[in-house]
Amino acid sequence: MLADKMDKMKKRINNMNRDCKLKNMGDNCVNNNSMGIAVNSNLKIILLLFCFLAIIVLQIHQTSAIGITPGRTTVNFEPDLAQEVQFSIVNTEHKDMNVVFYVQGELNGSVGFVQLSAKLSASEESKSFSYSVNLPHKFDKPGLYSADIVALEMPEDLEKQGTYVGARVAVVSQLHVYVPYPNKYLDGELSVISDDSGKIMFLSSVYNRGKLDIVNAKTVIDIYTPLNEKVATIESDSIPVKSLERKEIVSEWQPGVNSGRYLASVSIIYDNEIFSITKEFSVGEALLEIQDLYVKDFSLGEIAKFNALVENKWGNSIPDSFLNILVFNNEGEIMADFKSPNYDLKPLSKTEMVAFWDTGGVFQGNYEGKVLLKYGEKSVERNINLKISESNIEISGITGKVLVRGKSSSVNINNLLVIAIVVLILFNAVWFLVVRRYMKKKK
Repeated sequence: MLADKMDKMKKRINNMNRDCKLKNMGDNCVNNNSMGIAVNSNLKIILLLFCFLAIIVLQIHQTSAIGITPGRTTVNFEPDLAQEVQFSIVNTEHKDMNVVFYVQGELNGSVGFVQLSAKLSASEESKSFSYSVNLPHKFDKPGLYSADIVALEMPEDLEKQGTYVGARVAVVSQLHVYVPYPNKYLDGELSVISDDSGKIMFLSSVYNRGKLDIVNAKTVIDIYTPLNEKVATIESDSIPVKSLERKEIVSEWQPGVNSGRYLASVSIIYDNEIFSITKEFSVGEALLEIQDLYVKDFSLGEIAKFNALVENKWGNSIPDSFLNILVFNNEGEIMADFKSPNYDLKPLSKTEMVAFWDTGGVFQGNYEGKVLLKYGEKSVERNINLKISESNIEISGITGKVLVRGKSSSVNINNLLVIAIVVLILFNAVWFLVVRRYMKKKK
């Protein structure tokens, strides 16, 4: 009996030991499984982060493109005019590329290229080209005739590939030819500017497209609410406008109305003729503001890079916004007309917009200019002064102070982003190796 009891006690102890071992093994398995799940989760996070950073890198390269300057060349018609027009391609990505040139539009038969294609190397920031304009003896009717000078980026190994099908980047420089009207003919456009005090300025740019001088030209501006209620009328002084001349008529208004949207109906009255313009504008609402405009790393005769800091004070995104900069010569004629690419401005944020100007053939001196920030049917406009010397451009008028940027070393923001991405990837790789080593030790 005693022996049987001893045997039963031993079996019970053995069973208890076995149960304890199984329990410990189970706990270890749970711990290992938990660690495995944690490692798998971390691996997924790393992969997602890597994909996200790779997308950012791709977008950084995709936002860049080739540029072209000037954005527009304007020519007043002369019978049988033969003229050479210079333009430049800007290699903003600093890469090897092929570019093909072609023309489209109603003046395509009057435009010819010195060369139809070109190669740009990564070391060439820009390269100058030209096309010839040969106008006919006369046109059937007066007015504006235009053509688009297109530069199309093609694959670097185009000769090896043969026929190529795919989307590439194309940039356009416009050619405008104005054929004068036989009598008096006034054309124009309206810009609405508001300052910090709330005062509104109506800037009417008028162009005499006729062969005869205009003796008196003035503007009468009627301002309406969205309900078509007239709230004010502003009349300007009269000025003369000679044949093929451009002038500006400025009218000021200190609004005593509620904030909101209004309509300006402008009648430009010239020698018993009337030309009308209508434009919407805002009172008490400054959606976009140009806070800074400067040029750095500049040498006269080369491509000048204009950097504009623009603030979106609205609570919504503003798509397809762009900068248009005009520079006038001493006769008040447009000697440069160039634009930035289109930008999508994020709400309540600041964005740097860039435009390029080929200063080949430009002399040192002081020039008047205009900066237009356009978005939708609206625009912000500032008159500026440019003091151009051999190594810098001083710009005044944007903020009331002179902005000077000489030659200086600059850091490419794209390079900084790429470096930050590489550091993050290396950090996560090291972290993963440490976790694996820890797992091996636990086993």
